[in-house]
Amino acid sequence: MNFRRRDRKPEASESADEKNNEPHILRPRRSGSKIWSFKLIIGFLVYFLVIIHYFERVRVKSAMNKCQWSNWENWSGEKAKNVPHRIAFIADPQLVDDHTYPKLPRFVGYILRRMSDNYLHTNYKFMQHYLDPDTVIFLGDLYDGGRDWDDKMWLDEYKRFNLIFPKKANRRSIRSLPGNHDIGFQNISTYNMHRFAAYFGEANDYYELGNHTIVQLDTISMSHEDPAVHTESREFLASLDSKINPSMPRMVLTHVPLYRDPRVETCGPGRESSRLFPLQRGVQYQTVIDFSYTSKILSQLSPEIVFSGDDHDYCDMHHVDYTDNSKILAREISVKTASMTNGIKYPAVQLLSLNNPYDPNPKSKLDSSDDTTTYKTMMCYMPTPYTGAKVYGISYLVAVAILVACIVYPERIEIYLDKSAGSQSVLPRFFQHCMVEHDKNHTFRMRLNELGYHCTILLWSVLCIISLYNRK
Repeated sequence: MNFRRRDRKPEASESADEKNNEPHILRPRRSGSKIWSFKLIIGFLVYFLVIIHYFERVRVKSAMNKCQWSNWENWSGEKAKNVPHRIAFIADPQLVDDHTYPKLPRFVGYILRRMSDNYLHTNYKFMQHYLDPDTVIFLGDLYDGGRDWDDKMWLDEYKRFNLIFPKKANRRSIRSLPGNHDIGFQNISTYNMHRFAAYFGEANDYYELGNHTIVQLDTISMSHEDPAVHTESREFLASLDSKINPSMPRMVLTHVPLYRDPRVETCGPGRESSRLFPLQRGVQYQTVIDFSYTSKILSQLSPEIVFSGDDHDYCDMHHVDYTDNSKILAREISVKTASMTNGIKYPAVQLLSLNNPYDPNPKSKLDSSDDTTTYKTMMCYMPTPYTGAKVYGISYLVAVAILVACIVYPERIEIYLDKSAGSQSVLPRFFQHCMVEHDKNHTFRMRLNELGYHCTILLWSVLCIISLYNRK
């Protein structure tokens, strides 16, 4: 006999009145976990793209625009008609290497190295594009451990330095002033000196820019006791009078600042530290050049201004004659470090505008209304380091918290949605779209695995976006 299955009759549907009287409950859209999880990840990536673009592009451009030459040069009289020669000084980039932070885990050291490289490269690239200085001069300590490297390591770091600071066509870049991290201080080998000079140029040199004579002195080698180390520097200084134009204003560049009495020759505004300028000596460093060489440089060259590095913090002071403190010998600016890893909260570069028109008749007097100043200088702050990284980190943690709520605990979100039924606020509607539906067989461990998958995808996507913005 054939028995046919009798389908169960459906229960009577609710009346229209009952439907109308039922309170409205906001239910999440359930279109499959893959679809809604994908949309959630895309939403996060759009957010990260916006904030990464802001910190890696908009904020850097804004910092450079604040330093535009037209904002602070303000040349008057006949000089306003001239085009000045513009210089940017970069002090102590000190590229982080594998031995900079020996106590940190290797992975953390690698992250700091990448962050520091990206910070230096991005700021340098935007400075070259928006400020477009005629000449860029580095004031030593290009590396952190250059004095200790063998030739292979040194060459690898040299290539890395040129990737971070590529030379610009039709613009001059002077990188030949060594620092104590490049060649040492108390213990200097002639091999390290010659190696540095072979790749970057002569440490002792002079050049004319904007009708000014700029004298670059390797005061580190000059201070050394070994004749094989100091002879070249001392002979160069002794022979300068017969080489340079006596009618042009002079400027001196030295990595280590010249000697000063910090109680008398105090630093002006712009310095972060509230302490007096330090007078210290330690392993492979000395904070100032000895008084004897300082006196010889100032008396023989009579510079208008001296630019130095090494201290990492800013110091604008005036050297005085100790027999008469009212007599000013020269102004000196210790340029702030441009690096984010040198203990300075606000890294900077120093801008210099040279405007000294050539006078074919030097006996003629300038009009009384003309400014006799031939240079102007300004400290240009770079974007505050670590701010972007902090915002990225906090944003990622918030994103992970949202993923936990939507993937691991969707039932609790559903209860929240039911309690918020009819609400017009943004939060319930957001969670309505971010919830992920799980079937009964979807265990808690499976949810955690899914959460880990989404967090990993999001993290790697963010890192890829940051890498694309900082590619060299």
